[in-house]
Amino acid sequence: MAKTGAASIGSLAEELAAAYLIKRRYDILERNYKTRWGEIDIIAKDGSTLVFVEVKARRGEGCGLPQEAVGRQKQYKIIRMAQQYMHQCDRKTLEQPVRFDVLSIRWQGDVPMIEHIPHAFDATDLPV
Repeated sequence: MAKTGAASIGSLAEELAAAYLIKRRYDILERNYKTRWGEIDIIAKDGSTLVFVEVKARRGEGCGLPQEAVGRQKQYKIIRMAQQYMHQCDRKTLEQPVRFDVLSIRWQGDVPMIEHIPHAFDATDLPV
């Protein structure tokens, strides 16, 4: 893999994540959904479940595993953004089951290794 910056790695990781989810029959609703608190990488449907996906990528393990970067503060921000998204949608959206996933991508040489962590955290774990 050619040397690329963090933004390029992030963009490539999000492309790989979306393709991974589509292959598994997820319906991608939004990508890079922006709010005043930040951005949700992917919002998708898995059957009747609304899934908010945080994508994290690393070129190596020197800084730890990608999913370790989704700490409590980041989780809180994602939950707040998910609440905003749901309140902007129709009433039916508010009644759907919701899940928070992390999709971790790290490269071993030129090969991306994808780890999907469904139910990575729960909105009831944090004060909202």
